[in-house]
Amino acid sequence: MTRIPQGARFVTMAKPTRSTHLRTTTGRDLRSLLHVPQHDLQAQLAIRLERLGFPALRPALVQLLTVIGAGLAMSDTGVRLSDLVSQVSLPKQTVGDLLDELEDMRMVERFPDPDHGVIKRVRLGPKGKVWSAEVKRVSAATEAKWATRIGSKKMKSLRALLEELAATVEDRGASRVNGTRQHKR
Repeated sequence: MTRIPQGARFVTMAKPTRSTHLRTTTGRDLRSLLHVPQHDLQAQLAIRLERLGFPALRPALVQLLTVIGAGLAMSDTGVRLSDLVSQVSLPKQTVGDLLDELEDMRMVERFPDPDHGVIKRVRLGPKGKVWSAEVKRVSAATEAKWATRIGSKKMKSLRALLEELAATVEDRGASRVNGTRQHKR
């Protein structure tokens, strides 16, 4: 048995790991780099929406509102429930439950498809239209603020790269529905 002298101090040194080595030579990982601007935008949105009296919404509700408010869904034609389910990659029952919540808040409204009596469509309700417009306004203001910080040319480049990346990722994910891979016919 080895005796340790009284009053001796031990210093332990952590062995450097591959991840700490990468972090010091290349900076933050991609996840954390994407998180910083996303967090800033979310904070700006939360402050503004709270001031307007909107409740804090869970991410799944925000995701649904965003999809419903995008493109043609903003018009009175709305989006088919089945198309909504495939776009958010959640089970139909879950989407239905989330829509119930949003409908109770008057953020969305469901209505019969004029071309098919059984199929339902969803569109933004009165409060949902205000919410969507405010999200777009705050997003544009935040993007303009970032452009003044890093320069408009860099911001345009960043936007173009992010749009390209999003299109590539969305294209790859198009063959997945509700988290399961669909076979091409």
